[in-house]
Amino acid sequence: METKQRIVQCAFKELEKSGIEQFSLRSVGAAAGLSAMAIYRHFDNKEDLLRALGEEAFATWAIRVQGIRGTVLNDWFQKVTRAYVDFALDEPARFDLCFVLKTKVERLYPHDFRAGKSPAISLFVRRIEAEQNAGELKPGDALEMAMFVWAQLHGLVMLHRAGRFSMSRKEFLSLCKRCSHRALDSLLTNCERT
Repeated sequence: METKQRIVQCAFKELEKSGIEQFSLRSVGAAAGLSAMAIYRHFDNKEDLLRALGEEAFATWAIRVQGIRGTVLNDWFQKVTRAYVDFALDEPARFDLCFVLKTKVERLYPHDFRAGKSPAISLFVRRIEAEQNAGELKPGDALEMAMFVWAQLHGLVMLHRAGRFSMSRKEFLSLCKRCSHRALDSLLTNCERT
């Protein structure tokens, strides 16, 4: 494995182990078996390394989302919901780099989202628009509708990660599924999914 890639992999582990407060080029270098000066040959500073980690984390998330199939909006969204929760719980450092930390590659609303830079939201918006055209979903700004539904899921995930739920992973996944279903149902023209 090339040195730069080894640094990135060690940085993910360090971020997961120590959190952003303790994260430093020195700690990453020690984990990679390199001196701090060796790290600086590949990354200018902590922010430069976080940017590289953010890019890789977003690529990982994009691959997960783009691999999800489903023709019906609700089925597709339930799969994406599961993927998002799994990503948050199984790969917390990558999740944080995508959705919590400032890395200079995070997606900013509304411009980045309207430009299609968020893989999950872009796919969600296209599906909402298709359902609107078919008369199944209420008219309105599809991006705002997607953000409304997605924010419900993100809020649940963040509360869970903060230790605010005393339930098993299976119970939490079930809660996310039910809540996401309710949020999506609120967009239906007849407000009742069959």
